[in-house]
Amino acid sequence: MKPGRTSDILLGLAGVAIVVAGWELLVRGGAVDPKLFPSPTMAFAEAAERLSAATVAQHTLWSLYRIVVGFLLGAVAGTVIGIAAGWYRGIGLVLRPIIELLRPIPPLAWIPLAIIWFGLGEPSKFFIIFLGAFFPVVTAAYVGITSVDPVLIRAAQTFGLRGPGLLLRVGLPAAAPDLLTGIRIGWGLAFGILVAAELIAADRGLGFMIMNERNTTGSVAVIVVGITLIGILNLITDWAIAAASQRYIGRWHGR
Repeated sequence: MKPGRTSDILLGLAGVAIVVAGWELLVRGGAVDPKLFPSPTMAFAEAAERLSAATVAQHTLWSLYRIVVGFLLGAVAGTVIGIAAGWYRGIGLVLRPIIELLRPIPPLAWIPLAIIWFGLGEPSKFFIIFLGAFFPVVTAAYVGITSVDPVLIRAAQTFGLRGPGLLLRVGLPAAAPDLLTGIRIGWGLAFGILVAAELIAADRGLGFMIMNERNTTGSVAVIVVGITLIGILNLITDWAIAAASQRYIGRWHGR
C-alpha cells in the first residue's frame, strides 16, 4: 500500500473516531438524552443483551445478500444499456427518453407494483434494490461513453480498430472513470433503500431488525445499532470499491 493511500485511510479513520468520541461524550455529559439517542457503548451494550451475535450476523448476511444480488443486476443492466445508448446513436434516441421518464421516480414508489409483480419473496426486494442501483449506473455509463475524446477514437481508427474492438479497447477504458463513479453511487443507494426493500414481508435482515424493534419493543439502542451497522458495511465496501477503481484507472492511464 502506498504511503499516500495509508495516510488517507488513517485520516478517514481519525474522522470517524472523532465523531464517535464526540457522540459518546455528548451523551455521557448529559447534553443528549440517552433514552432518545444512546451513546455507541450504551447502544451496543443494550443490543448485546437483547440480541445474540449469531442473530445480528444472520440479519447482516441476509442484507448483504440482497444488496449484492440487487446491485449486480442493476449495475450490469445499467452498464450495458448506458454504453449501448451512448455508443449507438439510434439506441440512445429510443432509450434515453424512457430512462429519463423513469429515473426521477423513487424506488419506494415501486413497492406496491413489486409486490403485485413478484410477490412477497426475495425477487421483490431484489427489484427495489435493482432500481436504486440501475439509474445512477446507466446515467454514468451514458455520460462516460459520450464524453470519450474524439481524438482517441480517430487515433484508434487509424490503427484499424473498428466496431466492437474500438468500443472494448478504447471506448470502455476511456469511460471507466465516469462508470466507476456511477457504480459507487449506485452501491451507496442500494444500502440507502435497504430498509425500504426489507419492509416487503421480510423476516430477517438489518432493515427488518430496525423496523421490528420499532414496532415491538421500541428499543432505540437496537435501532441505532442496526443503522450503524448499515453505515459501517457501506463504508468498508465503498472503500474497497474505490481502491479497486483507482487501481484499474491508474493502470489503464499508465499504459
